[in-house]
Amino acid sequence: MSQDREKVLVCITIQKNSKRLIRKGAEVANEINGELHILHVEKGMSIFKNEESIQMLEELFEYGKQLGGEVHFLSGKDVPSKIVEFIKGMCITRLVLGETMRSKLRRLLTKDIESNVLSQTKEVELLILERNNYTQKKLVNDKKLFSN
Repeated sequence: MSQDREKVLVCITIQKNSKRLIRKGAEVANEINGELHILHVEKGMSIFKNEESIQMLEELFEYGKQLGGEVHFLSGKDVPSKIVEFIKGMCITRLVLGETMRSKLRRLLTKDIESNVLSQTKEVELLILERNNYTQKKLVNDKKLFSN
């Protein structure tokens, strides 16, 4: 894989809803003639205790491969740190995330994945897809954002 080619990373969770993130990441990668990467970071190794979770992740990864993506699975106690490590190691230039379900109050009290990743990867452009109406929400942090 080329060093100068843009790389789009889609971070997914184990839910059918993640297909829309993969689809959007594939659209972005196609628009910029970039590489598509799909990443799931599991907190610990609990996924292997639930057959349904394994099947759902396999389905999501297969969908990502069909759209031309390379799939990755990592595990660790600190999910945001694993994502940042992956972004830096793979020279990711664009990141697609789904909006988290945490309440606004809890977001104010704890550092969420988006802000954690943004604070450590200043060079990455970020696209967040809202959960309820599937529209995109742009997060501004002195970065040039890419549009639909």
